[in-house]
Amino acid sequence: MTIKLGELAQALGARLEGEESVEISKLNEIQVATSQEISFLSNPKYLKYAETTQAAALIVPEDLDIEFPNLLRTFNPQQAMLKALAMLNHVERVCKPGIHPSAVISPSSEVPDSTEIGAGVIIGDNVTFGANVIVEGNVVIQSGCEIGDDSHLYPNVVLYDGCVLGANCIIHACSVIGSDGFGFAVEAGEIQKIPQTGNVILGDNVEIGANCAIDRGSIGPTSIGDGTKLDNQVHIAHSVRIGKNCFLTAQVAIAGSTNLGDRVQMGGQSGVIGHLNVGNDVSIATRGGVTRDVPDGMMVSGFPARAHREELKIEAIIQKLPELYKLVKTLEKQVNKA
Repeated sequence: MTIKLGELAQALGARLEGEESVEISKLNEIQVATSQEISFLSNPKYLKYAETTQAAALIVPEDLDIEFPNLLRTFNPQQAMLKALAMLNHVERVCKPGIHPSAVISPSSEVPDSTEIGAGVIIGDNVTFGANVIVEGNVVIQSGCEIGDDSHLYPNVVLYDGCVLGANCIIHACSVIGSDGFGFAVEAGEIQKIPQTGNVILGDNVEIGANCAIDRGSIGPTSIGDGTKLDNQVHIAHSVRIGKNCFLTAQVAIAGSTNLGDRVQMGGQSGVIGHLNVGNDVSIATRGGVTRDVPDGMMVSGFPARAHREELKIEAIIQKLPELYKLVKTLEKQVNKA
């Protein structure tokens, strides 16, 4: 789409400095933006690119000292950038109702007329769909699953028996929902499998990245609350409970029977061992390894994870270890000579 700069400024709630009639077709990075595109600049260290960019206009902070032909000034440039991205760049995937001839669907599963079923899809017994669901190619949905309105399953997703998805869920390619949890017992030197009899329940507006694995509960469900977002390659073990509006970034792992509160944020490659409670509004820094309960509102980092300020002090001391080691060796020599 194209939009005049004056109209875009009004839509973003920004103050325009420049020509209202300039037409904008897309948001792009400042280094590569063309003469029909808008870009953004919120960090002063990128000011150098304003001298060479071909962008027609820039979204900038209200107080940024910059000279440029067309500026959209705002007190929240990041929010304005996100709105512009949604308006100009986002192409919504529209449901195209119909069932591909190669799909295999159990007669006991009712597929509404508003549902899109792609090539090679397999749907087991007694599966129920809400309205406007998109199921892309080679998805496997086993028996007894429930999928809420406007949900979207990308290619090669697998839902094991009895999984429940709320409305407007997004499951990206190759993720597996409801596989057996890692439950085993050792008896007389032999490993015996513990039946995993629960399921997985996702709330509304949950998004699961590509290549994630969410294990079914051992007895009750593994559950993920409304609005929670998982990045790619996240592993959620059996009987984990995750609250609402959490962010779990790439390669996070949560061991079995752990409970996360609401609005928890976990950095890449961080993890939580099993049977713990992580409170509301907790932040776990990248590669943080949580080995004990974390109270509400705390930020932790390191391994084992501890209060972030304490971890920073420890890291600062570790940086001085070579110097301290030399000092100790010098003192040892002096003592030995005495």
